[in-house]
Amino acid sequence: MREFNYFVCIAITAIAIFFTYTFIFVMIPPGFVGVVVNMFGTDKGVEEQEIHVGAHFIAPWKMVYKFPIFEQNHLWDEEKKFTFQTSEGLAVEADVGITYHLRHDKIHILFAKYRRGMDEITDVFIRNFTRDAINKCASKLKIEDLYGTAKEKFFDDIQFLVRNDLQDLGIVIERIYLVGNLHFPATVVKALNAKIEAVQRAQQRENELRESEAEAKKQMAVAHGEAESALIRAKAQAESNQIISQSLTAELIHWQAVQKWNGELPTALGNHNGMILPFALESKKKND
Repeated sequence: MREFNYFVCIAITAIAIFFTYTFIFVMIPPGFVGVVVNMFGTDKGVEEQEIHVGAHFIAPWKMVYKFPIFEQNHLWDEEKKFTFQTSEGLAVEADVGITYHLRHDKIHILFAKYRRGMDEITDVFIRNFTRDAINKCASKLKIEDLYGTAKEKFFDDIQFLVRNDLQDLGIVIERIYLVGNLHFPATVVKALNAKIEAVQRAQQRENELRESEAEAKKQMAVAHGEAESALIRAKAQAESNQIISQSLTAELIHWQAVQKWNGELPTALGNHNGMILPFALESKKKND
C-alpha cells in the first residue's frame, strides 16, 4: 500500500512537471494587455490577438510582453532635453513633456514594428518623432517669435505633426507641452529685452503724444465754444441796444427824469433850452 502511494505521488509530480513545462502561467494586471510572441514552428512571430486582464496559460515556446493602455506621461528634461535651432540658426533648449495612451487593438502592430518594450519605444522612437517635429516647426520661426507670443502655437504645431505620425501605430497623443520656459542664450535674452524696452518706450511716447493732441483738441473746442458764446451774447446785446435806441423818445426821457425827481430844484440851473424844467413843473402841478 505504501509503495502504491509512493508511485502515485511520483506520477502526480511527473504530470505536474510536464504540464508546468508545457504551459506557463502568466498574469495580466488591470490597465495592461499582453502581446504574445510565438518563438517556435511555422506560426512564429507576433500574434494578432492580445491577451487581457487575468490569468493565462502560455506555452513555454511563447513569450508575453505587457503594455500599459492607461494614460502615460513622460518628461524629457535635464540631459534628455531638446536642443533645436531657429530660422536664424540660434540654439534654443527646451524641457518637453508628452501625454499619450495606446490603443489596445493596435499594440501588436506597434510591437511588430519596433520589437521593444514601452519604455524604450517612448525614449527612442516617440522621442525621435517629437524631435523631428520640433526641428521642422522651429526652422520656420525667428527667435523673437519664440520669445514672444508664438510659443503656444509652436507647440500646437508640434503636437499636430507627432499625432498624425503616430496614430497609425496605435499611439494616441493627448498633449505635447513645454515644461518651464524655453532656454535662450544669455546674449540673445539681453538683446531681446533691450528691444522690448525700446518698443515700450516708443509706445509710451506715442500714447503721451496722443494724450497731448487730445487735450489740445479739447482746449480748442472749449475756446471755440466760449468764442461762439461771447459772439452770441454780443449779438444779443447789440440787438437789444438797437431795440432800446429805437424805442427812446424825448417824452420817454422826460418822463423817466420826472419819475426820478424829488421835487427840489437844483441850486444852479444850466441852459436846457426850456426842455426839462417846464415839463417837470407842469408834471409836478398835475401830480399836486
